[in-house]
Amino acid sequence: MKIDRRAFLKTSALAAMTAHAGKAVAMLPSEQAAWDKWESTAIPRPEGILASSPMLQCPAPDSMGVAFSVTALSAGFAEVADNPEMKGSRRIEAEGVPIMPTDERVHLIRMTGLRPGTRYWYRVGAASLAHPIGYWTKQSEIVWSAVHSFTTPGESAPSHFAMMSDTHAEYGQMARMTAKYRGLGAPFVVWNGDVARSKMNDRNDLVRNFIELPENDGYASDAAIVFNSGNHDYRGDYAWKLDEVIMPRPSSERAGRFEHLMRNFAFRAGEIALIGLDTGEDKPDRHPSFGGLARFGRYRELQAEWLKDQFNRPEIAKAPYIVAFVHIPIFDSDPNANPGNVLEDYAEWQADCAALWGPTLAENGVQLVMAGHTHKYRFDPATAERPWAQLVGGGRGEKTHQTVVDCRVDGGKLVADVWNTDSDTLIASHRFDPRAC
Repeated sequence: MKIDRRAFLKTSALAAMTAHAGKAVAMLPSEQAAWDKWESTAIPRPEGILASSPMLQCPAPDSMGVAFSVTALSAGFAEVADNPEMKGSRRIEAEGVPIMPTDERVHLIRMTGLRPGTRYWYRVGAASLAHPIGYWTKQSEIVWSAVHSFTTPGESAPSHFAMMSDTHAEYGQMARMTAKYRGLGAPFVVWNGDVARSKMNDRNDLVRNFIELPENDGYASDAAIVFNSGNHDYRGDYAWKLDEVIMPRPSSERAGRFEHLMRNFAFRAGEIALIGLDTGEDKPDRHPSFGGLARFGRYRELQAEWLKDQFNRPEIAKAPYIVAFVHIPIFDSDPNANPGNVLEDYAEWQADCAALWGPTLAENGVQLVMAGHTHKYRFDPATAERPWAQLVGGGRGEKTHQTVVDCRVDGGKLVADVWNTDSDTLIASHRFDPRAC
């Protein structure tokens, strides 16, 4: 259809304002020719533009994040509905003011305006871009993914999640972990650090580690990832740009003074409150490997203030069960274990974090701390001096095995089942009574 710019202007706000001003609108033939060329230029449907299945991330009671990779410069979209047929779906674009962002590699979209504890169906899509006239942009037809689903967290949501850690780009092992938490039906998974094998030096490293995982396409298309950084995830020239693949928590979740704590989380999954704390690197800030750039000491102190603030939130304070997550353990019974505040070697546990956060966890009746880092499953029962238990998940290694921890409320107790995903066997099960709120 040919666009008549004269007719367009007659009905536009621009024409109304011009008429009000008493001025005539002139149109050069070249302008009409530009409009005609824009309209007549066909943009081919970009087959193969979607390079990955969607990766759900950063779940919140009223929103859900999603990321996906593409093969060309494009605009990104998501559609969400309350039914699998996608009837009455709502389209959501990548966030951006004053203009919608475009990207040639990754799109990040937050699906907002959702209800807590509700199942939704969604799909993602991308449209390639062309410039028929100078800077004038035209989109192609949108190429859509398959339809997937998710359930938002919240007090009315299922009391259920899974945890994995220390995957270190071992994609074959991770495929077994993915199969396990899918089979268990966990609505979301806490990825408790050390996603990277060694370091992330460019954008493709980020994309490969989080979105285009070999042997794991679709690993987070129906079970959202809650990411908590590990020490390996801070290494490499591109580690500082993690926000290109992992979006921050919604800013509404934190007070302004905690603006730098973009990934600390505290939210409800049914009867369980989950709290995410970032232990940072496994060496003190003065260690030469950081080149003077590390600020983990202040980062941990700020998190201590944030942690206290979370227990002022009624939905957290009244939760029957509270589970905190750290990558590096914050307790070790071995008196010779490296506490992370000495220059020699690397931390086996994080003594500074234990001193900063441990008392607040104890004062507020937190029952369980879940950690990783050591690559060996371990359970430290609660004691009178340390009233929270610590469960350390397993990881890669010749004499160790990967684990998925399945946490749910069953029979009036919080149950944490530890699965060896290499042999698909249950190796431990722990139960916790409700808090005395």
